[in-house]
Amino acid sequence: MRKKQNSGLALGLVLIFVGLVLIVFVLTSPSAQNESDRDDQIQENNTAEIQDDPEILENAPILPNQTESSEQQNEQTEQPIVQEEPENVASEEKMTVDTTLWNLILVNPDNFLPEDHSFEKEQVQGNYYLDSRAAPFAKQMIADAKEEGIELQICSSIRDVELQTRLFNNKINDLIAEGYSEEDAKIKAATIVAVPGTSEHHTGLALDIVTPSYQRLNAGYENTDAAKWLKENAAKYGFILRYPKDKTDITKIIFEPWHYRYVGREYAEFIMSEGICFEEFIELYGAKE
Repeated sequence: MRKKQNSGLALGLVLIFVGLVLIVFVLTSPSAQNESDRDDQIQENNTAEIQDDPEILENAPILPNQTESSEQQNEQTEQPIVQEEPENVASEEKMTVDTTLWNLILVNPDNFLPEDHSFEKEQVQGNYYLDSRAAPFAKQMIADAKEEGIELQICSSIRDVELQTRLFNNKINDLIAEGYSEEDAKIKAATIVAVPGTSEHHTGLALDIVTPSYQRLNAGYENTDAAKWLKENAAKYGFILRYPKDKTDITKIIFEPWHYRYVGREYAEFIMSEGICFEEFIELYGAKE
């Protein structure tokens, strides 16, 4: 009896094993795989046909996600690009200068030297002096130029009204000798030598600077290394080219590439970089009463 039970159990196990083998064979056979691929292909073809058929698309239900995505795409495509307006940035306040400052005093044919103007003198080079507040900067400028191989030589600085009167009258006489009438000679002389009382040399802030190899006060000095160095560097020491070539109608003085005037570094660098003359600077930025 026990033998029959054991043989029956063994037969059952064999049948189960054979069944499992058949199932694995069917699932892994090429035909089954091909059948699955055919089902996928049919599904893809059906999807493509739906996408290509406008009638099907028109009647097809629209899912919520599809509606939102479509609306977002339309917004991104059709919405115009609006550039944000820049914030209103307050423009910098216009610089205003106090023209009563000692270094910004304007003396020219239309502005006589104030009667109460005074200053202490300090030697700069040889017998030439400046206002003691400007002298150190002039001395430093001359020293720095020398280190760069440029020899600067002062030929005129402070002049009192008496000396200016003598120089002015001498120029009138020279012009008369050249054939000018006395009246025309005075007019012409005023463009070359300032009328007494209107000379910047009265202020103690002006220098006439030449170089040992060229000491003539004429337009040719402009081409010397000394004149070029001064035009390029003088502002760093607070000096400006006082009578530029293209501003004679404003300054009413001929072009003087040798004449430099102290105004202070901040103002000098601004004036020179802007290409304006001192009269324009005072007119544009001087405090108005």
